[in-house]
Amino acid sequence: MDRSCLAIGGYSVTRELYDERQPAGKNFDRLEYTHPAIFMLEYALANVFMELGLHPQYVLGTSLGEYAACAVAGALDYETALASVIVQAEMIRTECEPGGMTAVLAPYSLYYDEPVFHTSTELASVNYDTHFVVAGGVAGLTAVEQYLKGREITFQRLPVPYGFHSRWIEAARMPYARHLGSVTLHSPRMKVVSGCRGEQENLDAEFLWEAVREPLFFRSAIKALKPEKSKIYIDLGPSGTLANFMKQNRYLGLATEDIYPVITPFSKEMTGMERIVARIAAEQKERPWL
Repeated sequence: MDRSCLAIGGYSVTRELYDERQPAGKNFDRLEYTHPAIFMLEYALANVFMELGLHPQYVLGTSLGEYAACAVAGALDYETALASVIVQAEMIRTECEPGGMTAVLAPYSLYYDEPVFHTSTELASVNYDTHFVVAGGVAGLTAVEQYLKGREITFQRLPVPYGFHSRWIEAARMPYARHLGSVTLHSPRMKVVSGCRGEQENLDAEFLWEAVREPLFFRSAIKALKPEKSKIYIDLGPSGTLANFMKQNRYLGLATEDIYPVITPFSKEMTGMERIVARIAAEQKERPWL
């Protein structure tokens, strides 16, 4: 996959990731690398599971993960999806002002109740009742964070240099639309659930822009999965964040043992994959129609 990135974008993601000359602890936040890296990781992990005979009934994507979801579902071929990710990163880097995103651990009603939020930032996502993210310019986020410090509300600046899911990346819309004009999406082979649109049957190129521009409502998206206790949910993202979000949406009534992250901060990816494969094998033995 890195060869495809080199051919399309002219640079190597793996060379950047594993460059021993880079100082330890350096932030990995340059869009030209992080965009394709996230897509490549999620697409590769999905294919590992499918090569083991484990095929999903649904794919759910949020933000950049929408591209991986479309590729896994066959709505986009791999190289078109990768090229779209690379072009998007370039358009945002060249057209948009720097900004950022801040996660807030508080009821999301706070965004609507306090003017400092909706005058300085936009609501980028609602992940569960007491977790939301705002996006904006540097000055706006600073004002919000000062307010949160004063109220002793927990928050975290996310390691992204632009205000995704907000008007702060709107300047990239038209340049990116020129690329999307040549992109065709096909009927997916499985059900696709979008973090911004919910369940999708007819995908279009505009959807690929909305995936990073429009606000995300993860709580609504997982409802579209029609959660059941007989299902297993696997998070293929680079941090296991969505698995945690699913567990926090307790109203779904899902057992935490049915929700699996592959990658976590504890660097036990192979152990995680082995647990998932063993669990699904056990389920298939008990219920051979799965």
